Amino acid sequence: MGASTEPIPEVTPSALPATPQTPPVIPATSEPSPSSEPRIAISISEYRSLCHTLQALTTSQSILTQEMTALRAHQEQIIATQTQHTAILRQIQHHLGIPSAP
Repeated sequence: MGASTEPIPEVTPSALPATPQTPPVIPATSEPSPSSEPRIAISISEYRSLCHTLQALTTSQSILTQEMTALRAHQEQIIATQTQHTAILRQIQHHLGIPSAP
């Protein structure tokens, strides 16, 4: 069984969803709310880079899921063929009077 020969598409910035021109607004408070998670500020270029990385990972995950589904279907087909071959072999052994292995 070989690996798929289809190339994995590379994500280009034009394929990314539109990102805001400014990073998310983080309200300035004297004391953080005990129920909120800690926050940090990042630059817009870092934010865009993270968005690009997330899009690339999402695309890769989708491709891997499709490949796993195809492999699972192929494996089921192999098992069905093997079952048929085993049944045919047993019929031949029975016809020839050869005791079959358990």
